[in-house]
Amino acid sequence: MRKANITQAFVGLFLAQCVLAWPLWAQDIDTRVAHSLEFARQQLANAVAEIGDSTRFPHDTHEDGSWRTETSSSWTSGFFPGGLWHLYEQTGANRWKKWAESWTAAMEKEKNDSTSHDVGFKIFTSFGNGYRLTKNQKYRDLMMQAAKSLATRFNPTVGCIRSWNNRTFPVIIDNMMSLEILFWAAKNGGDSTWHEMAVSHAVKTMENHVRADGSTYHIVDFNPATGEAIRKETRQGYADTSTWARGQAWGLYGFAMTYRETRDQRFLETAQKLADYFISHLPADHVPYWDFAAPNIPNEEKDASAAAIAASGLLELSQLATASEAQAKYRNAALNILASLSSPAYLAEGTNSSGILLHAVGNRPSGSEVDVSLIYADYYFIEALLRYLKLKTSVAAHENQQRFVPASIQLFQNYPNPFWSEATSPAFGGGNPATTISYHLPDFTNVSLNVYDLTGRLVRKLREGFQERGEHKVIFNGEGLSSGTYVILLQAGEVRKTRMMTLIR
Repeated sequence: MRKANITQAFVGLFLAQCVLAWPLWAQDIDTRVAHSLEFARQQLANAVAEIGDSTRFPHDTHEDGSWRTETSSSWTSGFFPGGLWHLYEQTGANRWKKWAESWTAAMEKEKNDSTSHDVGFKIFTSFGNGYRLTKNQKYRDLMMQAAKSLATRFNPTVGCIRSWNNRTFPVIIDNMMSLEILFWAAKNGGDSTWHEMAVSHAVKTMENHVRADGSTYHIVDFNPATGEAIRKETRQGYADTSTWARGQAWGLYGFAMTYRETRDQRFLETAQKLADYFISHLPADHVPYWDFAAPNIPNEEKDASAAAIAASGLLELSQLATASEAQAKYRNAALNILASLSSPAYLAEGTNSSGILLHAVGNRPSGSEVDVSLIYADYYFIEALLRYLKLKTSVAAHENQQRFVPASIQLFQNYPNPFWSEATSPAFGGGNPATTISYHLPDFTNVSLNVYDLTGRLVRKLREGFQERGEHKVIFNGEGLSSGTYVILLQAGEVRKTRMMTLIR
């Protein structure tokens, strides 16, 4: 009886310490999302003050952490006003609208840019978000002109929109993102052929950029007279045959969006193919290296921009996929990425960076924008956070629940000593002593299952990440631990459960 009382007291003390000192990384996804959005508001408000001039647009950070700015002609100019519009959407506060209107207005001349596919990036992230939230007729008209400018780059023989004006007729995987403005314009009173151009471009990209295993080429160069693909290469990846991480993210996001606009099954299958490759090649922290085949992994730079873009695309894909297993897989992957990006390892909180996310890579082969904050990483991170909130709300409404966090969890294990018995001891002819730790999740949530010694020191991580509802099991054999008493701590969302076990060698 006395031993039981001591055990209960220790567990209570242990749990109390965990509640007080539990780090951001171990908190549930709702807490992380709320914290990240609060930090995003702080950083973007500071950036408005830091930049001060609405004709200058943040691109990447200097060594001192301040923003390097460019003019509206930069391909990234739309992301800062786009982020301001996102925060106006999230808060409803007039200051965000005022700032967004100011930086958006400074981009008006870009509606006539027909020199590259980037007019889609620039205008849809800025004026597109502005029109969606305000229905300002001027924004609508301006987007129509931008779509018209983009359409001038379409070659019917190739069946694609030309990306750049170098090479012969280059088409980059990034160009999938520019199709959205054509889809939007065609269904909102613009030229109906713009829709067909976008579909043609997506089909050609699917046929020429996507490899059999779901990886992608960065650039495909075409003969404009014949439509033949004459060269497949990269400019920002490691090698022509490797897979540039951000390019893969552009592709999965772009094909998911194209399926949403067309409901053409080919595009859903392609989006899932690219997503499956991306997910299966992620490292343990769910943030990719800048190229999936970079030669010195794990001693290579991560790319938070690729992670943020992919997270946003995966959340949309989770709602478009028809199979429940696929829906869960893509939602799970997206939330694991968001959880990692919201951790101290990637969130710029407490650093000198003016950005939201650390550790993004622009162009590694050229040594440009390596391990910095990038404005488009921040934009898609905010977008992904807001998509999560919308997804959570829709699921809650559908299932008549308010949270993914389960009401209760039970942890079962052999007690008191799961590692020794006559049946398992080698002395009695047994072998491989182990215990099965099982628990039931009533709903999808973030799970952390760890083993601690009696001083509270973490000695083994058994499980970390988001998991679907249902029964889960972990086999633990105590390898590497000496005899003694240990605590297994399970956290799922806001629920914590502990069990003590004794290990005898």
